[in-house]
Amino acid sequence: MEEEELLNRLKKGNGKAFEEIFRNYFIHLHEYACFYTESYQLSEDIVHDVFFKLWESRETINIHTSIKSYLYRSVHNQCIQYLRHQKVTREHNKIQQAKLEEALLLNRLYFETGLKKLFEKEIDELVSETISKLPEKTREIYILSRKKNLTNKDIAGQLSITEKAVEYHITKALASIRLALKDYLTSK
Repeated sequence: MEEEELLNRLKKGNGKAFEEIFRNYFIHLHEYACFYTESYQLSEDIVHDVFFKLWESRETINIHTSIKSYLYRSVHNQCIQYLRHQKVTREHNKIQQAKLEEALLLNRLYFETGLKKLFEKEIDELVSETISKLPEKTREIYILSRKKNLTNKDIAGQLSITEKAVEYHITKALASIRLALKDYLTSK
């Protein structure tokens, strides 16, 4: 009968009833949570959360067993939820660790073997092929700009065209090269 009265007072927002429930069960619930989490602070946080939810839902709460059973079940559920989350986190970390190890291995292979030179050669060939397929005027302007290091102004003067036309052809050439190298470029 006393517990039923305590619960009725809690439902009406009686702070003293809540305080009494808290004092009666906090330590035991904390120990119970520690059994699962093996963490003093985390267990304290879990139990505080359970009491916070008890207070927040006090007006609508329906406890069909005892307050003690309700609180233990709530703490138990929170601990299980935490442990499940930890399991998912550990699995995620294992996957991330495997990806990191793979990336480090590939990086080492890339620099310690001829892969770097192979990729550089492959990219150079792809760029050369792309340049060779450019329209004649665009190719000529690109070569003057990038291979002979002429300024846009110098190219414009040499070919009797405007600097804007030079910029247009260089932009067109770079777009073609970028498209050809799309598999080698990282997206941002």
